[in-house]
Amino acid sequence: MNYNLYYYDPILDAVVMKDKDDNELVIECAKANAQVVFDEPEDEGYLVRLAREEPANYVSYALKPNGLQGYVDALNVFN
Repeated sequence: MNYNLYYYDPILDAVVMKDKDDNELVIECAKANAQVVFDEPEDEGYLVRLAREEPANYVSYALKPNGLQGYVDALNVFN
């Protein structure tokens, strides 16, 4: 499928993707974030911000093996 609309739904705490036929794929952030090991509890904020501000990138990382973990680890190195 070719998704052309990505947005964060705060009620579901999920990133929703829609295609041109209005079919949806929903990625629940709580479930995706649960797979990540955080050095500090505050590090989860990196993923919350990514989902809200850049939902397409969040999906890109979430669908890759260890993608979200790699994202958090990289931000810890830079910060």
